Amino acid sequence: MISQKTLKISARKSKQILSRICQGDIFKDIEILENISITGSKILVNKIVFPYIICLNQECDLENDYNENNLPATETNHKDSCLLHLAIAPLFLFDQFLTGKHWGDILKSNYTAKRQDTKVKLIIDNEIPRYHYLKFPDKDVMPELIIDFKHFFTMNRNLLYKNIDKRICSMEDLFKERISQRFSNFISRIGLPEETKD
Repeated sequence: MISQKTLKISARKSKQILSRICQGDIFKDIEILENISITGSKILVNKIVFPYIICLNQECDLENDYNENNLPATETNHKDSCLLHLAIAPLFLFDQFLTGKHWGDILKSNYTAKRQDTKVKLIIDNEIPRYHYLKFPDKDVMPELIIDFKHFFTMNRNLLYKNIDKRICSMEDLFKERISQRFSNFISRIGLPEETKD
């Protein structure tokens, strides 16, 4: 008899990839402009290259944006659904995440863990709201990845479209909706102050 644990899947690629950007699309090697500073006659441009990112926008917003950007303005189409930026989150290689070196020199992490640790098992089971673990079926050639919902940002819509050739997969509806639900639950949480002793 096969156990429920064996049947658990946390990610699956969609067989259909649309010409537009979709919720749950995963891109590889995306460069983000972090900062521009000017000192005298020198211009310093800081960039971050993320090995993987995932698009977090709602599917309906992405579809409306694509349609309105590809249709001429009319009396009924006022281009009020166009997006300026897209919400994305970095995806980290799970093994690098466990070493605490997944941010490289950008952010220092003192968190290291082993797969057999209780917290890591909870992360893998997607029981900790801050993280979402992605393991694709063996037949897919995708590494184990993790999203840390604490770190998300926006990217210029046109820039991501210029990098659409770097999209490596779209996720199946069920799995991308699960990520969206968990992301919205995490960012809508209510932080309560810690009680202090007087």
